[in-house]
Amino acid sequence: MGDALRLRTARLLTDYLEYCARRPGTVAQPPSTREAALLRSVAAQVRQRHLLLWSRYRGYRGNRVELVARAAQEILPDRGVPTWGLVVVLVTFTGILLERPPSGHTWELKEWDDSVDRDCQSLVTLLCDWLTGPHRSWLEVEDGWDGFCDAFTPAVVSWSRMLVQVLLSCLMATILTYLWTKLL
Repeated sequence: MGDALRLRTARLLTDYLEYCARRPGTVAQPPSTREAALLRSVAAQVRQRHLLLWSRYRGYRGNRVELVARAAQEILPDRGVPTWGLVVVLVTFTGILLERPPSGHTWELKEWDDSVDRDCQSLVTLLCDWLTGPHRSWLEVEDGWDGFCDAFTPAVVSWSRMLVQVLLSCLMATILTYLWTKLL
């Protein structure tokens, strides 16, 4: 049996990077897991925030694997402790590098398709090695991809908790009002 954390990480990264690398106008495959759906959503927000800065990397024709390796080193030098935010930023940036350029010459798109397909798997391997290698202990302490989901879905939990508190408060206020009117 393989390393479950590494397999789950590779599946998540493959899902996201293939989603980014799809041909323009093609219908995206549905997310393969809960964390894949959440990553797509959070990454879309990150992309919006950095749209102007990152737009020049769309259709990048240089060495994507080398650029992502350097970016990972820059945002998190050796012995640095990652955060979910940094992981999402790095994965989102990687996805932007794989986005296909606007329609152009057929031969350019063919060349682009070949390099994107090759780089997509290489980038999954690079990021997977980065997350499950030197940062594995952090990923395990953070409860893996379940921790990722918990980190980016607190609004739902907080909202439901707050709703329960409000309903209980209303119930207590109703009971106190009823008792107060009966005693007076």
